[in-house]
Amino acid sequence: MTNVSSEKAKLSRVLNLPQVVLYGLGTTIGAGIYALLGEIAGVSGYMAPWAFLTAAALALMTALSFARLVARYPRAAGAALYIESGFGSSRLGLASGILVIFAGLVSSAALVNGIVGYIQAVVAVDRHVIILGTTLIIGAIACWGINFSAWVAGLITLLEGGGLVWAANTVIAEEIPLAPLWPTGFALTAPMILSGAVLAFYAFIGFEDMVEIAEEVQDVRTVLPLGILLTLALSTLLYLVLVSTAIIAVGPEYLAQSNAPLADLIERLSSADPLIMSAIGIFAILNGALIQLVMASRVLYGLANRGQIPHLLAQVNKFTQTPVISTLLCLSLIMILALTGRIDQLARSTSLIILVVFTLVNTALVLDEKKRPAPSRRAQIQGCLAALICTGLAAAAVIDLLAEAS
Repeated sequence: MTNVSSEKAKLSRVLNLPQVVLYGLGTTIGAGIYALLGEIAGVSGYMAPWAFLTAAALALMTALSFARLVARYPRAAGAALYIESGFGSSRLGLASGILVIFAGLVSSAALVNGIVGYIQAVVAVDRHVIILGTTLIIGAIACWGINFSAWVAGLITLLEGGGLVWAANTVIAEEIPLAPLWPTGFALTAPMILSGAVLAFYAFIGFEDMVEIAEEVQDVRTVLPLGILLTLALSTLLYLVLVSTAIIAVGPEYLAQSNAPLADLIERLSSADPLIMSAIGIFAILNGALIQLVMASRVLYGLANRGQIPHLLAQVNKFTQTPVISTLLCLSLIMILALTGRIDQLARSTSLIILVVFTLVNTALVLDEKKRPAPSRRAQIQGCLAALICTGLAAAAVIDLLAEAS
């Protein structure tokens, strides 16, 4: 009988650049932009496009760190491996890996929980049935194989992107006169842009999940770093087109007052059924939950494969070539978290956890660079700047959480 452990069955290197980019866009675009637009419009007003552009520049600094490190260490466990290598501490690497897993599980559970309202608006189904059905669907897709999971995520990503382009095209078709999007007066516009950029930064989070599929990517040292940067570039372009056209069309005040800004935008400016955008939002949520499940299971696999947690979790099924046991464990935890329903505070804490991990990864790049025979000063400066940026954003997130708690 063939042994199905990771010593015999290996993760399959089947993903090419288009699949990696679609996977990355699925982790980045997600459900956030469908609700985040109104909040940023309320903070930045007509400067919202500049807030997104600033956030993209801030995210790029950390994305470059991940791109450099995945080329050096093209293995599963991603951030945990980079931190362990940079700091020279297996315990810190394990702790950061657990943080990444926890963030992914909570994020996926929040997304699964969030889909309930969308479905109940159309069909009268019990909340528990929806959660169980949703988790079983994403679990089946994740267990079937990374190639199938990536294609499903990619197709849904195209649907999400199509929804955003459709929304932008609906606005453009109205031929509404241009609004004053160009910043005038640094003292007035700079605070608006920076405040919005802090919020918009979270619309770009997702590229860090891409490194967790490093052992399933063809020519990983070239394809994955390029995929990370292309993902960030494409998501930035898509966001800028959408945000600019939305601000031009209805103004920031209208967007800020809406709980579903894109659906409301479509309803106000066209005769198209806003339920179409709501349906796309459902698929966006499913896609986000699926990708977070895949990411968390790969981190578990990577930690187990390196002997930091029980080796049972490193077993790879010889038929699907996926870490089924790790996937099922993650799926069970997601289901429990989603069913409890008391995860709103945890969901908000996810961003803080990710920023802490980002700070450690950027610092690890600087430390790792010092160990190289010919250290790159450019890489060290970039890593230091990225660490400072993430530290500042983490401090802002802590202040926000404390303000809500009080």
